[in-house]
Amino acid sequence: MPLDRRILANINWWLILLVMILCFAGIVNIYSATAESDSQAIRSAPRLQTRWVGIGLVVMFFVMALDYNRLVKGAFLLHFMGCIGLLAVLFFPSEAAGVRRWLNLGIVRFQPSEIVKVTTVLALVRLFSAEQLQMRPWLKLLGGLGIVAVPAALILKQPDLGTAAMLFVPLLFISLVGLSRLKPLLITAVAGAFCSIPGWFMLKDYQQRRLIAFFNPGYDELGAGYQAIQSRIAVGSGGVWGKGFHRGTQVRLQFVPAQHTDFVFSVHAEEHGLVGSTLVMLVMVVITAIGVSIAVRAKDKAGLLLALGCTSVIAGQFLTNVAMVVGFLPITGLPLPFMSYGGSSILAMFAMVGLIESVNMRRFAF
Repeated sequence: MPLDRRILANINWWLILLVMILCFAGIVNIYSATAESDSQAIRSAPRLQTRWVGIGLVVMFFVMALDYNRLVKGAFLLHFMGCIGLLAVLFFPSEAAGVRRWLNLGIVRFQPSEIVKVTTVLALVRLFSAEQLQMRPWLKLLGGLGIVAVPAALILKQPDLGTAAMLFVPLLFISLVGLSRLKPLLITAVAGAFCSIPGWFMLKDYQQRRLIAFFNPGYDELGAGYQAIQSRIAVGSGGVWGKGFHRGTQVRLQFVPAQHTDFVFSVHAEEHGLVGSTLVMLVMVVITAIGVSIAVRAKDKAGLLLALGCTSVIAGQFLTNVAMVVGFLPITGLPLPFMSYGGSSILAMFAMVGLIESVNMRRFAF
């Protein structure tokens, strides 16, 4: 079915432009981070990332062309399929660096956990926008916790603490806006805080050591604390203006592990300094502001919650990654949206941008 011209006229091109700026900065940083590598596979990362960005654009425009209300109606089925993908990872894993996060289909290898970020938002929107549950906030909260807890538990088994925790971000923001009464939400938040205490004993040994290293920087400097220490050195050595493209000593000598994936911001900070880092963060602030603006101008509650949920995941993951890189949060292995190397993450982020645009494009449609 062809799109109405009035719908096409409401595309927010500023949002797409800002996202592409982050993608370009990411490719530049990935090139700088991998150019000195001895591995041909790692040196090919910039080329592969460029390809994934191109595919991500196709995914974004495809999602934009769909009516978001149709996706919301089928959200529970999509989320169920996403959880099946997470189960498949546990039984048919494609391991890398000792973790089981990928599913290998032969022609492509991807992370179902990244796709589940999108389906989780859609499923939460379906639940919290349901008119028949308007006067049953407890039922919405319990259902929302179930929607998040099942994939989070499966992701923890991979193990991937950062992604599992990130699933609770859209639940927080969607429930805050989607519930008419806050008392159930506050009680659930307090109960959740107490329930997190035994969660310490569910963590892997290396995850516990990372948390200890966060609170005690001198703990295991050559082990659990090494990555965080080297990252802070890279960020601090950039100074105000940075050392220049491909001139960062931490980057070229590859002191920071995973510097083209989870720690790509440390590469950017060392080479472009405080000024370059601030510009990247300002771009994300504007993206967040556009997302919130689209949410508050949505034509219905589902559009409001969908745009807000997608924006919260993008902004929340960006903030968490930067805080992790500079030492404000423990290391959790979470990619920087649009900038870290990784096809699954890029596609998930572009799909969320497509959903936000879909809400904006149809705010005047009936």
